[in-house]
Amino acid sequence: MNDLISAFREVFKINQLILTIPSTTAQLNDLFQLNTDFVPIAMQKLLTGNINVGFVVSDCNIYLIGRNRSDVLKAANLMDLNLIFDCLNTTDILLIREVCALLQTTLSVLQSNYVFNKYSASIERSIRHPDDTVKSTILPLLEKLLADDSNVDIPLDLACTIVDCLTSSNMSISYNAVKCVKYFRCGEILSSTSIISKFKTIMAIDTKIRTRVYDILIHWAKSVDALALISSKGLFSNLVTDIKYPDVIMQVVTVQMLIPLGITEYGFDYLNSIGIISGLYRLLSSSPIELDNPSVVILNPIVLDFFIQITQVRPFFIFTSYPKVFVVIYEMLKEEDDSLIGVAINAITNLASSWECKMLLDNPTASVILNYEDSDQLDMWSIFMIELSRIASSTKIELKAGAIQAITKIIQVEKGELSSRHDMIERTKKWYKQLKDNPIKNIVHASCILPFLNIQQAGFEMFLKLAEQPWGQEEIVTCAPLMDLLFKDCPTDQIIVKNLKKMIIKTLLESDTSKTTLSEELLLRIQNNDVIKSNEHSPQPDVLVENIAI
Repeated sequence: MNDLISAFREVFKINQLILTIPSTTAQLNDLFQLNTDFVPIAMQKLLTGNINVGFVVSDCNIYLIGRNRSDVLKAANLMDLNLIFDCLNTTDILLIREVCALLQTTLSVLQSNYVFNKYSASIERSIRHPDDTVKSTILPLLEKLLADDSNVDIPLDLACTIVDCLTSSNMSISYNAVKCVKYFRCGEILSSTSIISKFKTIMAIDTKIRTRVYDILIHWAKSVDALALISSKGLFSNLVTDIKYPDVIMQVVTVQMLIPLGITEYGFDYLNSIGIISGLYRLLSSSPIELDNPSVVILNPIVLDFFIQITQVRPFFIFTSYPKVFVVIYEMLKEEDDSLIGVAINAITNLASSWECKMLLDNPTASVILNYEDSDQLDMWSIFMIELSRIASSTKIELKAGAIQAITKIIQVEKGELSSRHDMIERTKKWYKQLKDNPIKNIVHASCILPFLNIQQAGFEMFLKLAEQPWGQEEIVTCAPLMDLLFKDCPTDQIIVKNLKKMIIKTLLESDTSKTTLSEELLLRIQNNDVIKSNEHSPQPDVLVENIAI
């Protein structure tokens, strides 16, 4: 009995103690009310050094908990952060974490100019700290400060130390260092012999570090003058060698970084002058034997994307000077490997996004370039459509949506003058005619009733593009089940499908040619329809397994 009473008394004491602990952040802040005394006293304690600095830093962190930005800014302006940075001169991991937390809170609210003018030396010293936690804290803060004001003056020592971080094996540190250096003013930085020497030194270490520097240099090369300055310093001297480097991952990274430069006229001319374009062209593989090579499977899509991006802005030049680009796409379409087929489909979709590209590739010499065996001299799009038709109507569910979307892009007309629109419509009709085996039934309708949203969406998007053109309207009315599906309110329809149905009906209703291409009965049905409310009790089309192979 006595033991029970003693236990009860102990529990009571603990509960009383708990009640004295602040239960909310507001109550906690009451212990350190916002005034002009707390921060100066804390700074004075750090200055005299007659106290455990860990307690002071911890108290400062507690003091700032729950404060709004305005209060934190007032406190940060009262602090001498150089004293806080000095607290990093320790091997105490817990203290380092506390200091990093305080710096993150305070530096994030201060103005960029104020920080760099007052704390540059301390920041530079902290970035050289042996504990990666410090670098991982400071570099993202610097990146934000530079993003807020990229015109701040960065002392040379600090700039060199940030550049040194590009060599870090810690990906977080090197990544944030790249982001910081991108904000440096190119002209000023590259006029410093110290920085140039630093770049050349670290680039000589290995290809991984070189790619980080390339990323920065290509970001800076946004004008002819900037590119000329970078080139004059010899910083691109290893570029040709690096795209041939046996490490395929490094090749992939380097090629991807070159795309933004390659799509500019001055950038392409420069890359062409130093042999990059011809070097990449030689890397493109098109033969079935080459396409079986694992490294080719990885690299080919990236090199192909490089040329596709350039083709969108310089289609005739690529078509006449680098025809293997299109041979690669065509050969990939015929591969058994779904990943390669997917790459080819994406390439066609991107090419078809440009009407200029569509017109320039509407060239009968494509049959010769692709070695296409047919009595007719077909253009590039017609040949692609034949292959896309096969994929879109196949049983390969994972490729159907992409193939249909590529077809849709090819037959899509752009807004423009009436004369040019007439020319577009004639071309799209020609390309559509290359689709085999009743495409309106076996591609459009078949995809619209499959129980896969991405395929359904692709089918209705193709339906919409057909509805925008007179020959397309003539085509869709030949498939009664498709028109019934359009007016059917299926409870299982996703929002995107319902919206596409509305857009198709609106397009037909407002079309200048629908009165001649559609029957009076169908026009009346369109005018009186209500997709959401009509035919609620009509049976849905059966979705059978065999429909997948239609």
